[in-house]
Amino acid sequence: MGLPAAPYATERLPLPWETPPPSSPDEVPVWVRAALDAAPPDACAEVIERATEILRAADPQLDVVAVLREALS
Repeated sequence: MGLPAAPYATERLPLPWETPPPSSPDEVPVWVRAALDAAPPDACAEVIERATEILRAADPQLDVVAVLREALS
């Protein structure tokens, strides 16, 4: 998977894409980028959905697609 085995297995840490998303919308782009960089392809849609929910809840008028594009560029 490209992840170091020890910290995740021995310390029972969540995998990067399974960490809880931040509650602050300002921190969501950084979380999205880190989560998607580490996530397997089948987990990417869930990461994007969670980020979208947070961003929409914080500001219904926000252009979520623009925020996600910027995070991934």
